[in-house]
Amino acid sequence: MLQLISATPSPYARKVRIVLAEKSIPFKLVTEVPWDSTTKTPLHNPLEKLKLPFLILEDGTSVYESYCILEYIEAKFPGTTPMLSQDIDEKLFAKNVEVVVDGLCDALVFLFFEKRRAQGGQSEEWKARQMRNGRHVR
Repeated sequence: MLQLISATPSPYARKVRIVLAEKSIPFKLVTEVPWDSTTKTPLHNPLEKLKLPFLILEDGTSVYESYCILEYIEAKFPGTTPMLSQDIDEKLFAKNVEVVVDGLCDALVFLFFEKRRAQGGQSEEWKARQMRNGRHVR
């Protein structure tokens, strides 16, 4: 059975969980804290403690980065409900939306961690840069 290794609040893991559910693909959800000393993430992801989710396949190999996981699922399970149109223009539009939303999620995650720094250690320039992300999306 597939195993999705995820951190509970991860928006990237959430989109993978949604696709697995929409396609009725059974999987086991394993919650991981990637910065914890007991993490198993480095065993399956060369980006070590930095990136979740990743999908452990039945043969023990893994797929990491949510967009790669989604492409794998779409290709590996063709008999299930397709998540993307076969029309190239519609597919490109959907992929562009995915990139923008992922970028906005990245900015929010960066802001979250920046605000956890001590007051004197926060970068106002860095926070302002993250807040500018997505302003010109049409």
